[in-house]
Amino acid sequence: MDDNEIPVGFILLSKLASGKTILNESLLHILKAICFFVVGALLFIFVSKLISIIFILPSLFMIGLFLIELQRKKTIMNTIAVNLGHPWVEEEHDVDTAEVAYKTLEKWEVLPRKGRVVKNFEGTGLLIGEKGNENFFEVSKPLLGANFQDENNEKIESELIKWLNMALAIRDAQNNVEDEIENARVREEEDGIDIERIWPKTNPGEFNVKPGAIFRKFSKGKK
Repeated sequence: MDDNEIPVGFILLSKLASGKTILNESLLHILKAICFFVVGALLFIFVSKLISIIFILPSLFMIGLFLIELQRKKTIMNTIAVNLGHPWVEEEHDVDTAEVAYKTLEKWEVLPRKGRVVKNFEGTGLLIGEKGNENFFEVSKPLLGANFQDENNEKIESELIKWLNMALAIRDAQNNVEDEIENARVREEEDGIDIERIWPKTNPGEFNVKPGAIFRKFSKGKK
């Protein structure tokens, strides 16, 4: 397999139904902004130059903003892939074990079964794995315009870490991996630690959602 080719049996987030919906929503925002620009241009030609400014300037700003946001989303969604066993793949398959892959600066890598992704505070790139035995990988080069006013890719890295860890957490749930939080709770009970926990209220049926619904949060973008 070529280093630049996605691993066999994996699907890019951008190719999933929910991922396509996110990108299409961003494109729709751009088209709406373009429509406002066209209205402003028509007003400039046939009505009033002063009134046209109310449409033209904001629409140009929004077009640029939405383009940058689209490039950031595409950067992330084209560098993360999940296999057919991952819950984010809504179609049914015979694959039972979930996996997550990431396209590093050099090649595609299937991420380790243990550990979470964290920023490498001693240099560039990201780390994943158990403490003291982390694997290092460089973040992929962002698409054109994605890191506008973000030369160090901090915004992209922050969003990337969230999405990778979300994919890994759901992978572990699918694979029945023991939850570290639950293990900590067992230790608390064994040590006789009395901690009062307040749980948020839930409504019946709240958890009856499609796996891909989790992508809706990403479609709203960063505020």
